[in-house]
Amino acid sequence: MSPAQIAALAGRLGIEICLDFDARLLAPEQRIREYCVENRCGNYGVNYMCPPRVGSLEETGQRLETFHHGVLLQHSWPLDVRGDIEGLQRTKAQFHHKVLQVENALTSSGAKAVWGMIGGNCALCEPCKATTEEPCPHPEEARTSLEAIGIDVMALLDRSGLDTSFRPDRITWTGCVLF
Repeated sequence: MSPAQIAALAGRLGIEICLDFDARLLAPEQRIREYCVENRCGNYGVNYMCPPRVGSLEETGQRLETFHHGVLLQHSWPLDVRGDIEGLQRTKAQFHHKVLQVENALTSSGAKAVWGMIGGNCALCEPCKATTEEPCPHPEEARTSLEAIGIDVMALLDRSGLDTSFRPDRITWTGCVLF
């Protein structure tokens, strides 16, 4: 698929921003991983798609080196970010499925390797089966976030000329698909 075809697909999915970028710009950083270790979100060690279960930064860096192209994806919804927890979960799941659709289209068009990353932690199961050490029931659909692999998303957005502000009345999920 060409960048224009990917952008057209993203538009049909309702994704407002789909920017083609050089995947080699992504470099895992220890300082970003440290936010995960601090466990501010409560998912460290209890989500299959969060650290430390997603591998070391070295392993992630090696995997990233195999990709040359990527699309940065963003989708926003009007939402009371502080008061509508159900809406946050719903929009996160909707964005997750949009990322999967972009991945599937790339794979169907002949891309040999595709790696999609979602906004926030994987929330296909609440709570994640990692809390009970049961196997993931959705291993083909579960995805990690850019932050979980140590990527400074704010710096990536800045480099891409995208808005980095947080608003109390709108949620913006950011992810990407590498190929």
